[in-house]
Amino acid sequence: MSAVKNMIFQDIRNENESSKPAIEIRLMALGMLGYFLLMAAGGLWSRDSNMLLFTAPYLLLYSAIFALTYYGQVKTAAYGLNILTVFYIVVSIYYMGWNLGVQHFLFVLILVDFFLPYWSLKMKLFNVVVMCMLRIVLFFYCRFYEPLTEIAAGIIGYYQIVNTVSIFAGISIYGCLISSNFLAMEKKLIETNKKLRHQAGTDPLTQLMNRLRMIEYASEQMMRCDSQKGISVAIGDIDHFKKFNDTYGHECGDAVLKTLAELFQKVMHPYGAVARWGGEEFLFLFSESNGDEAYVILNGLRDEIKSLEVKYGDLRLKVTMTFGLVEIDRARSLDESIREADQLLYDGKENGRDRIVY
Repeated sequence: MSAVKNMIFQDIRNENESSKPAIEIRLMALGMLGYFLLMAAGGLWSRDSNMLLFTAPYLLLYSAIFALTYYGQVKTAAYGLNILTVFYIVVSIYYMGWNLGVQHFLFVLILVDFFLPYWSLKMKLFNVVVMCMLRIVLFFYCRFYEPLTEIAAGIIGYYQIVNTVSIFAGISIYGCLISSNFLAMEKKLIETNKKLRHQAGTDPLTQLMNRLRMIEYASEQMMRCDSQKGISVAIGDIDHFKKFNDTYGHECGDAVLKTLAELFQKVMHPYGAVARWGGEEFLFLFSESNGDEAYVILNGLRDEIKSLEVKYGDLRLKVTMTFGLVEIDRARSLDESIREADQLLYDGKENGRDRIVY
């Protein structure tokens, strides 16, 4: 079974073409080969030499269609599959009549054609109309003309079962293929949208939220927050950050930002979120902490920052930060609270840095 699976799903030679159409045609061709082998087995059992002669050419032709997919002739195989299947339906009804049930292979062929990429949607719909008309014509033909060959009563039930099972199996297989492709595309689209949303809301250097995403997040948290619980916001600024860029270069400044961002995420994860607000400024949102609780958390973070060493080459750099902290008043807007925190940060810078102004 593993060898058969590998053979069916083997890639095609053309690197610029998907292997899915080839796989679909191989499945259809193999299904028809299995079908004709079962029909031939019925002929052997009933000692009907006509059935054996009738099925032999189709076994060869469907084998050729199967083989074409391995030699860069997938489109040719697709045309051959359609022509041969329609030809078999017409000839079978002409010789053996309507009761065999082969006309239902038209439904399988419609599914196959919708899966293939070689025809436009208009052409596929036109194909459906043609097949519908063909089925109607064949039905009325059988109403007025008798088949050329009479099938023995003892074997007609077997042929009917073979046709019914083969047609239902074909419809199920191609239904599963179409469904799995649709679900795979939908999943890929969802994942792509998530990725784009993440990229749109993430600062590329620090991987923290950016300003836009933080405003959305903060607004969501303010709406969800229980009136009994506080919510606080702080703005922090790296002290003398310009010195790192001017003395050691912008790559050193980037190393400082990334190292601090990792620490911020670790500390803030249980309490809320942090965003890069701009340059060397960061905004901290404490989603379920009043001002006093947020001050304790922020003071612990400030101590960790002071004990932190930023590694840049052979250098070990020390960093401090100044913060402005505000407990958000629900009677005011988020923007007003952020502006107040920013003013407190400015006051802290003016009065010596490395402190929390609350």
